Amino acid sequence: MTHETQWRGGETVVAFGMFDGVHEGHAKLMRTANELAALHGLTSVVYTFSSHPMATFAPESVPPQLYTRSEKIQAIARMGIDVAVLRPFDRAYAALSPEAFVRSFCEALHPRFVVIGFNYSFGCKGAGKAQDMIRLGREFGFETRVVDEVQLDGEPVSSTRTRAAIAAGDMELVARLLGRPYTLSGVVQHGKQLGRKLDFPTANLAFPVGKAVPPSGVYAAMACVRGRWYKAAVNIGTHPTVPDGAPTIEANLLDAQEGDFYGCHMRLCLCLRLRGERKFESLQALREEVMRNREQVRDYFERNAQN
Repeated sequence: MTHETQWRGGETVVAFGMFDGVHEGHAKLMRTANELAALHGLTSVVYTFSSHPMATFAPESVPPQLYTRSEKIQAIARMGIDVAVLRPFDRAYAALSPEAFVRSFCEALHPRFVVIGFNYSFGCKGAGKAQDMIRLGREFGFETRVVDEVQLDGEPVSSTRTRAAIAAGDMELVARLLGRPYTLSGVVQHGKQLGRKLDFPTANLAFPVGKAVPPSGVYAAMACVRGRWYKAAVNIGTHPTVPDGAPTIEANLLDAQEGDFYGCHMRLCLCLRLRGERKFESLQALREEVMRNREQVRDYFERNAQN
């Protein structure tokens, strides 16, 4: 739903947050909401925004997003949540007082429980805090559950930490923070045809606008296209050996026999950064490196299959 007033059901459990990336901290919020809903026969609801709030006031300051809107919806659905509200964030909405914000969702969603993180803020300029939600809950007739901070290796799990791990190319840490590998997705497009020259055709994606992309280099990945999964060696960057055109995301699907995938939707789960981007002396040297990278991909997944 794009607005809470579209809800036509009964009482609910509502989990609030940005849910960018749906990391392990967000997952704890949603598991709490699902448990309460199951225990009391209610509907679980996630209440979030269709875009980052900073896009309304300072678009240039919006951080790279971990999920596109459709990816966020899919991730929330995989958590077993019954309903998702992805509300547009505009200036009128941002100006609501904490009390007015609470009144608006109470009148629409009839919450018996509200689930928030320990650092959740709401209302104009984030004036409302967790203790305010507890107080307002008593006034409006719902119980507030505050979820404690989730930590990994002694540090908080957060979208900021996840973005930093992506920027560093540490895809294994990213997977631990998210609870799943980081994904890039889109429609397969025509590229430089360099892969065909090397006898290793690739399925290419354009760089996603506004989404966090790991640094240039080669990655071990799993690719899903036409409903099938393939091990893949993924190159992110500009190909300095054959410099021409904008950066691309190129997936060499190791055991694909179906020919080209142009126009198909492809999802890449990036598991490990194998190396940074390098310039090779010749196409033959690049081809030999591609062969090595393919074997590294196979070895990586064989080792992890045994663990």
